[in-house]
This record gives sequence, structure tokens and C-alpha cells, in this order.
Amino acid sequence: MSERGPGFVWLLAPHPGRVRAMPLSAGGLLGRGEEASLRIDAPGVAPSHAKVELVGKGPGLPAEIYITDNGTPSGTYVSGMRASRTVLAEGDLLRVGAAIALVVERDVGSYDGAVIEEGGLVRGPRSRRGFFAAVERAMAEPREGRRAVVVAGLPGSGRRTIARRIAEAWAAPIYGEEGQPLAPEVELLSIRDEDVEAAVAAAAARGAVVVRGLERAPEPRRAALARALEKRRTVPVIALVDDPAWALPPDLDPLFGHRVDLPSLEQRREEIPSIVRHRFERRGVVGNRLSIELYEALTRAAWPGELAELVDCVDKIAASHASEPRLGPEHLVRPLSRRGGRVPAKAPTDDAQNEVDRIRAALVEAKGSVAAAARALHLSRQALYREAARLGIDIRRTREDGAA
Repeated sequence: MSERGPGFVWLLAPHPGRVRAMPLSAGGLLGRGEEASLRIDAPGVAPSHAKVELVGKGPGLPAEIYITDNGTPSGTYVSGMRASRTVLAEGDLLRVGAAIALVVERDVGSYDGAVIEEGGLVRGPRSRRGFFAAVERAMAEPREGRRAVVVAGLPGSGRRTIARRIAEAWAAPIYGEEGQPLAPEVELLSIRDEDVEAAVAAAAARGAVVVRGLERAPEPRRAALARALEKRRTVPVIALVDDPAWALPPDLDPLFGHRVDLPSLEQRREEIPSIVRHRFERRGVVGNRLSIELYEALTRAAWPGELAELVDCVDKIAASHASEPRLGPEHLVRPLSRRGGRVPAKAPTDDAQNEVDRIRAALVEAKGSVAAAARALHLSRQALYREAARLGIDIRRTREDGAA
């Protein structure tokens, strides 16, 4: 494990906007004492709180990350469950005292920094070096004099906000001060092929062309759009795409100089605590009123509505409980979606043997990691252990088979 390799990203929620990376190469003893190699100075963290180990499984196999609590009064929690010794996997949320951490199996060398909110767009330090760098390139570097960009992201991820920022940089007033559209959007899915030219002309006359439905439009309609845009090379064009995995076809690729891919909250979950604190403070709720359990609950949630849903949830908590001295999960205005809710679970079966095979297959596929198998089955660890006991599955033996 290199210094910039996989490891923990500690999200020190009590500290404003602070995200701190702690590579596992520094691993060993976790705590607030001088001898701790992973030092966390937060309330409730013992001087020698827990031990972190990398355990090799054999030649050519990745090491597993184990954490062992040292019998502390406050305990060590992994994804909401108190643990004495357990294996950690990508995406697990770890809580010790008043600090939480996310396990990430990627570069942890670029997380330091504060959260920023501009024009409704909230982004943390990693996003500034990631997707927002692409936004800045689009604003500053029109390709061959053509101001055209594809903004791709899930609904609620901030596509319209990004479009507005880019348009403002291009001096193309497509939105007014209150966010109302001033340029009619070209909805490719709701117009006929022969009407595309007129729709593009009407939008261009207002200063910019905003296109929706590009990724699902039939080929003749896309061809009509390409012809209409080719006639107006100086008019700014912004395509809003709902499918982040969609790639521009060859006939449209030359028309767009840039592409901005907005990551989902699932892909930047480590920024959620900073975003939460920042948004609460914007609503007049100081950070010391937020419990670590609330940070944990909001970070673990699925957020199928993306950033817009998270911000709306925080705003409603702040408005509904303005006089509460301390805010926790009990103050949520509605239940949170379980993490992984965007991925449909497999259909249940009445055949017990099929259930046994499914659980065993998940454990083998996860190379014996109960946490990873539980996520694949859309269960909590505790629920997976209960199901295994009900069906007579020896998890220890099945884990050994998976590791082998």
C-alpha cells in the first residue's frame, strides 16, 4: 500500500468542512494518544481505541482490512453495527467516538480542503480536482471557437446549475436571476424530425441552445440536430444528458468541444459530511448541534434523488427543528432510503435451496467478505448472519471456500 494508495478517508465531522485522508500504509494503532499511528483527536476516541491490520490472503490475492476494538467504552461501529473485530470493505462507514471514516479503495492523496457552495452547487475538495476542473476547462477553452458542452449526470446531480455557470461564463443568458429558463429547451424526444431546425433556431435567437433527450433521440432526429447546429457555429450549445454512461455518437462528437460528467453522491460519499455541515450552517444551525449519529445516518443513506434530495432533507430538518439544542437521526422528517436503493434487488424466491445457493454464491464471489456479500444481497451484515443461521449455512466454512 503506497502513501497515495487505497485506505481510509477520515471525515472529521466536528471540524468545519474538514476531510482528512489517512492512508493505510500508516496503519497500526488508531486512537488519540501520542503512540497512535492513525491519530484521531475527537471526543469519545480512546488513546488506544482500535487496531487496524492488513491481512494477506495468499499470493496474488488482495489483502483484507481488519479492525479490532480494544475494549473501549464508546465502542467501534462499522456501518451502524458495534464490532469487536471485523473485516472492512470498500464503502464501509466506520465510527469511533465523535469521528467517522469511509473506507475507499482509491487514491487518498487529494482530499484535503473545505467545501464550497456557489449558485446552488455544493462540492468538496475532491470534486474541485475532479469534475469541476472539467467545468472550468469548458468555461475557459472553447474548442476551435465553438462553445458547446455535454453535461451528463443523474437527475438531481446539479446539471442545470452547471449549465447555468458555463452559460454565464460564455455570456449566454439562458437563465434569469430566479432560475427561470429564458431560452426554450430543445426537447428532442417530444418534437418531430422536421421540427428540429425550427426549435434550434428559436432557442438560438434567445442567446443559446439547450438540448435535452440527446441520448435517447432516434438517429434521424440527431442528424437533423447536427445539421441545425452546424449552421450556427457561434451560438453556445449545452446538452443535458441523464445517462452518465452514454457516449456521443460519431456524428455529434465533432460538434461538442467539452464534456462534464457529474459524479453521483455514491461516487463521492466521502464529501457528504462536509456538505451536510455546510448546508446546516447556511440554514443557521451551528455545527456543534449536529450529532455524530446524524452525520452517520446521512452519509450511509442511498440518496436516489442525488444532491438535490440531500440538500432538501437537510433544509427540512433545519426548518422543522429550529429550537432543538441537539439534532440526531430521530429528527429526520422522513425515513432515509437504504444505501444501494438505486440497484434493484433480486426477486425473492420460496425455494430454500435457491436461497442457500444464492447466499453461498455471494460469499464466494466476495472472496469470503461478509460485508461485501451482504451489500451484493442488499442485506445488512446482521440480516445476512440471521438468514445464514435460519438456512443452516456455515458462514465460516463458506468464507474459507471463497478466500480459497
